[in-house]
Amino acid sequence: MRPLSRLAAAALAAWAGAALAGDGGAAGYRPKAWDVVTLAEGVHGFVWRDPLADPIEGNALFIVNEEDVVVVDSGLLPSSARIMAAELAKLTARPVRYVVNTHWHNDHVGGNAVYRELWPAVEFIAHEDTRTDILEQVYAPMASNLEANRRATEAYAKSVDSGADGDGKPLAPARRQRLAEVVAMYRAVLPDLALVKPMPPGVTFRDRLVLRRGERTIEILWLGRGNTRGDAVVFLPRERIVATGDLLVWPVPFMFGSYHVDWPDTLGQLDALGADTLFLAHGPPQRDRAYLRQGRALLQF
Repeated sequence: MRPLSRLAAAALAAWAGAALAGDGGAAGYRPKAWDVVTLAEGVHGFVWRDPLADPIEGNALFIVNEEDVVVVDSGLLPSSARIMAAELAKLTARPVRYVVNTHWHNDHVGGNAVYRELWPAVEFIAHEDTRTDILEQVYAPMASNLEANRRATEAYAKSVDSGADGDGKPLAPARRQRLAEVVAMYRAVLPDLALVKPMPPGVTFRDRLVLRRGERTIEILWLGRGNTRGDAVVFLPRERIVATGDLLVWPVPFMFGSYHVDWPDTLGQLDALGADTLFLAHGPPQRDRAYLRQGRALLQF
């Protein structure tokens, strides 16, 4: 089949993960489950329970300060951003002042406009390269990517109906079932993706930006290239918590156009921060650095 957009690639990654796990569930899109976990006083994580569930989306970190809130990443879908905002409202009535986009991938920036709608004074922060990549890689091709995904959906649906792939080769039962699941997922989420409105970061930095919100210090850092050229991490030195973005995810690295030579050294810089809790953009929080070191060793091939 023809090359697909990032959403299709994410769906296929989830397909591989489901196959490895022996997922034999019935075809059809099932809404995802999530948890809100407390990492420290005033620091809470919105965590998708299954990081490989369709469609793959990033977690979000809520940092509740004395007068406001800093959020890390805004999700893929506007509806997901509204779910996140509703969970945040259960924790505090304080307004969101900043949203940090850790990198340019759609599943970390798609909800930006929802935060602006709900909190008009919110500002968006990202590395300067991330802002450029959001404009060029997300917003510029948005309409064409949506159309490509619609065409892919219909091509998949024809394969499900006929039992053959695009080359006319018979589909194995497990592959046909998985294609039916992907079709159901696309048909459920594409109308939501069509509601994404451009809302690029207005505040950028090169190496380090420090927010002081009452008694809390929040360091937004660029440690080097890895998953993307503009990966930012958000470090709370007093709480010894770091939000890693896609520099570190679970259960395996997500590698789409990444910087494989630089990545291990960047993870070494992440390790050197000395954080006790790592809040991953995909997967459960890690309460030590063992998985970080395992991931770094994997990338040092």
